[in-house]
Amino acid sequence: MNALVKSLCLTAALMTVAPEVQAGTVVVWHAYRGKENEALQKVADAWNTKNPGTKVELLQIPYDAFADKVTASIPRGKGPDLFIFAQDRVGDWAASGLIEPVDFWLTDDLKKGYLPPTMDALTYDDAVYGLPIAFKTVALYYNTNLIKTPPANTDELIAMAKKATDAKKGTFGLVYENANFYFHAAWMQGFGGRVFDKAGKPTLGEQSVIDSMAFAQDLAKNQGIMPQEVSSTLVTTLFNKGQAAMVINGPWFMAELDKNVPFKVALLPMITKANKRATPFLTAEGVIMSAKTPDKKAAFEVMKHLTSVESGKIMASVGRQTSARKEVYDDPAIAKDEVLSAFREQLKSSVPMPNVPAMRMVWSPATTAMNKVINGSTPPAEAMKACQTELEGLVKGARR
Repeated sequence: MNALVKSLCLTAALMTVAPEVQAGTVVVWHAYRGKENEALQKVADAWNTKNPGTKVELLQIPYDAFADKVTASIPRGKGPDLFIFAQDRVGDWAASGLIEPVDFWLTDDLKKGYLPPTMDALTYDDAVYGLPIAFKTVALYYNTNLIKTPPANTDELIAMAKKATDAKKGTFGLVYENANFYFHAAWMQGFGGRVFDKAGKPTLGEQSVIDSMAFAQDLAKNQGIMPQEVSSTLVTTLFNKGQAAMVINGPWFMAELDKNVPFKVALLPMITKANKRATPFLTAEGVIMSAKTPDKKAAFEVMKHLTSVESGKIMASVGRQTSARKEVYDDPAIAKDEVLSAFREQLKSSVPMPNVPAMRMVWSPATTAMNKVINGSTPPAEAMKACQTELEGLVKGARR
């Protein structure tokens, strides 16, 4: 059933009865760790103090197992009432009937309270599947002992990185997971490439994507500014040791940094050849409702609390989370946080990661292509055309 039709049917069913929040427990799954976990617990405690009749119960699930656990548990009625996850699986879960659209309860005023791209990211098939709690994207971290002013464009990036590189000493000017398609998306979209066109057809074989791969290959192999075979662990290690002048990473990277490392965060630079800013994926972490939730009214009230302005301030100040709620950034203490402000600015030059079911099929062929180009010697055009052919076959097979 079309998600919008489903939502309208739900609206009709509830028009005569709009139940108050009922006594019980709303179980919320999440994958937060460290300070984010601590902040979320404070948010849940605030609800439980004010609403003793409806308890919020948090359950931490390992991230690597999270999506599969949601997919397997909800149909059996063993899953959560709500869960927090990025939007990239929304289309798949919505098409499978695992999650509930929330349009019936979503007022215009409430919707306007969130940063617009985060609401767009949680919209699929003309229906909204969750309220955004946070957004994630990547930006440029730089060691202020090594880089005084961040580069405005990629020509400056390369020039600064060369000055900061001494491969014999194991120091490098630029370090990021360059064979990871998620990170590469910033260059791809800056060159004008996209994963799908407006009709949902894969477009990874287009010239703009090939040009971005050639640029990434040049950074990795020809400029002498990066180590070989970069892993997430290597990125953290080198930056913490002062052996990486600049890295590309997201807000989660803050939790991995040594407190003695002097750093700032800046916008990703303009791509000189494309005359456009590097444009990374935007992922919106949403509080999403299970279709099996027995008391959907109560669950939605909890969703509103978890994504409220006051909760957002706790998540930002305690968990250093990039809140999706606009008014959070009006708080003077949060406004002074230069790192959170930098990521909010980068949000303006980002593109929501596609949330269509076919997005699941992109990662394997794209990762293969990235490895061939970055860690091998395959020409970008050859690698991306093979990627496009494989992806087209996967999408057609899924539609059949």
